[in-house]
Amino acid sequence: MTRMAAILMALAVTGVPRVHALGRPELEFKIFQFPRDMIPRIDGKTDDWDIVGEEYTYGTDLLNDTEDGHGTNIDPNDLDIKVRVGWVKGLNRLYFLYQAHDDFWDFGRFGDGGYQNDIFEVVVDGDISGGPFIYNPQIENNIDNHFRFSGVHAQNYHIFTPPVNNQWCLVWGCQPWACRFPYANYAYNYDFKPGESGNLVLECWITPFDYAPYDGPERAVESLLEENTIIGLSWSILDFDGGKRDGHYNLAHDVRMVHTADYLCAFRLMRLEDRFQPKLEAQWSFKVIDMDRRLVYFKDESVGNIDSWTWHFGDGETSNEQFPIHQYSKPGIHYTVWLDVVGPDGTSRHSKHWDVMVK
Repeated sequence: MTRMAAILMALAVTGVPRVHALGRPELEFKIFQFPRDMIPRIDGKTDDWDIVGEEYTYGTDLLNDTEDGHGTNIDPNDLDIKVRVGWVKGLNRLYFLYQAHDDFWDFGRFGDGGYQNDIFEVVVDGDISGGPFIYNPQIENNIDNHFRFSGVHAQNYHIFTPPVNNQWCLVWGCQPWACRFPYANYAYNYDFKPGESGNLVLECWITPFDYAPYDGPERAVESLLEENTIIGLSWSILDFDGGKRDGHYNLAHDVRMVHTADYLCAFRLMRLEDRFQPKLEAQWSFKVIDMDRRLVYFKDESVGNIDSWTWHFGDGETSNEQFPIHQYSKPGIHYTVWLDVVGPDGTSRHSKHWDVMVK
């Protein structure tokens, strides 16, 4: 048995999801990390996004109309868009700022197809599990497919631009709760009427899910967004002019992105930029790795140029290792543990009271 065959067999046995390749492999996009004190307000205004650099801005030039004949030859006088994506460390949310100019905004029509509204369509696969996520050919009954499979491991959000006499978002899947607060939030800013040209601002955030069942969020599993990891993400723009679709422009350059996660693009969750980082700051976390033996692993997460670390474990013992494992000799729930770091920019201390507990 080859090594790869052995790995695939192990994955099948353990149930660990396989990581799939993504579309446009020559490109890796970036998701801006907002500082925790600069999280964007969802108010339809763009000033909160002024700190996001142009390298995080994705425009019309990256799109391809793979269905209606325009290809990459998109007239910006017809449609011109700009998308920025952000995240906040510790929150499993993706923030979007969508700015678009359209020569004919089509919305608010019912009777001749209320679904035929200009749409910003966002698709996310948080754990890049890949594969189809709308239709499963092994589930023949369409109703069973919908309630057991559609949108469960990756999600598709049809966001109406703008929503008039309509919900703000249609989740293409079995979990309509996913686009409602506290799992999503949104705001718009525009001043045009149906059929007019003009500029639109959509500001929103969504929560990606590794498991999003039909019966509600109680059993759902949010995608864990972690620094320097890649997620699957793409978007498309459905442009209607007077009830007729004028284009289906997508970032993945393959319209199959709307239902199969293998065609999404690679987006990396970026670290906080240096301009928002302190020069030196002690930070750390811990994990009890053996409660019976009272063994605790301490992880240095400090920021800056550091020459030395001094751990104080709250029981009189210390360590100068960067990532020590400490064994407590007796139970304790009132330990105060702190880390001192020293570097060219000075010293910093971070303590935690009663966080580290062993029995």
